[in-house]
Amino acid sequence: MRKLTAILFSILILACCADQSFANAVQKYRVAVSDLVISPGVPEKQASIVRNSSLIADIENAIRNGRKFELLTRRGAAMQAIRQEQEFAKSGLAAADAAAEGQMSNAQSLVQVEVTQFSFGRSSSRVPNTEKYRVSDYCRIELSVQIIDTSRGSVSASFPIKASTTSGTAMANRIGSASSAVLDQTLEKAAGTLANMLSDTVFPIQVLTVKGKRLWVNRGNDSGLHVGDVFDIFEPGEELVDPQTGESLGSTETEVGKARVVRINPKVTIVEMTDGDPSYIQPGFILRAPVPAK
Repeated sequence: MRKLTAILFSILILACCADQSFANAVQKYRVAVSDLVISPGVPEKQASIVRNSSLIADIENAIRNGRKFELLTRRGAAMQAIRQEQEFAKSGLAAADAAAEGQMSNAQSLVQVEVTQFSFGRSSSRVPNTEKYRVSDYCRIELSVQIIDTSRGSVSASFPIKASTTSGTAMANRIGSASSAVLDQTLEKAAGTLANMLSDTVFPIQVLTVKGKRLWVNRGNDSGLHVGDVFDIFEPGEELVDPQTGESLGSTETEVGKARVVRINPKVTIVEMTDGDPSYIQPGFILRAPVPAK
């Protein structure tokens, strides 16, 4: 009986180790979003609106909903609350099994967001010969985003983001204030674009398999893709290294075709080639959105 118990105990230990190894193997890439930075060029009234808005929360939600990253908080208020809880956990008031080491996981990439342009308000005009007004709400925002590799302290990517929303013209008895719905829609657009570009920076869209003119890529229905979206297809090449710093600058890429999204599944997306030779495409080739013409 003792021998059987020892065997069962050994099996349990091995199972626990296997579960821990599996958990470590599937650990997600860790990112954090820093506190919002607002450019001095943004007027103070507008700066106050965006400073007190849900922008950072929207960005965090968009990153979290993508399910590709482990999201860590770096917001000042949250960090202070975490520290207070850790101090409590180490105190004699907490249960013995609640002790904390007081350390937090480090982010592998830090997302820094600066608002460079922002405007939110209501335009109006008096309707001739009446006491009414034509009103229309608007919101526009421009962001400068940097993705910082925390292990090296270098900027791994930087890109601008623009988003805007306008309401239809309506009749009103008074001018009033702009609707917060226009603000919310604009911030959600900007946050969604940022989350997608972050994902494309860390995990570019790659071909998984090829069947005729159709390619299966590593994006699902939570990626922000839409049927009809068009992408350029690139063959990855040799890594480029700065000879002075030794820093990796990415790799050479050769454009080999174009494809259009035809179907979006929960975990993968199917695109169909509209230009190029499908027989040349291999798993690992990269899809990127076309660069807009200036």
